[in-house]
Amino acid sequence: MGNQSAMFPTAQIEVNSKPRLSPLNTIKIKLMDNFDFDSWTMLARTAPDDFEQQRRAVIESQISSSDNVRRLRGLQCRIDMERICAGTPLKFCLRLSTLMWDAFMDLNNSLNTLVGKDCESTSASSHCSPGKRTK
Repeated sequence: MGNQSAMFPTAQIEVNSKPRLSPLNTIKIKLMDNFDFDSWTMLARTAPDDFEQQRRAVIESQISSSDNVRRLRGLQCRIDMERICAGTPLKFCLRLSTLMWDAFMDLNNSLNTLVGKDCESTSASSHCSPGKRTK
């Protein structure tokens, strides 16, 4: 995979970490602008061990260059365990989707709590809708 820094140019985005309470903060994220899906697919089909080694190298590069190394390593461990437990790629995809929706709902509920709208549901199985609010 050649020069990884060329593969992942740095972008700067501004986020408001505490709505209405703090100034905008700038965080750095890495972008994979020149990801070649066909090359990765061919590598996975023809040399699965090489694919896995390169996949792990890219993930490690991303984690190591972050300010949240410990948190990202924990998240990657969780993802790896879900992959092992799922057994099939489709089941893994569904499990990962559920994890992401659960995390999204937790963030949504936290935001609603901050702005005074507490949502009843916090799981992916029953998403919060505007009509489901508590007092």
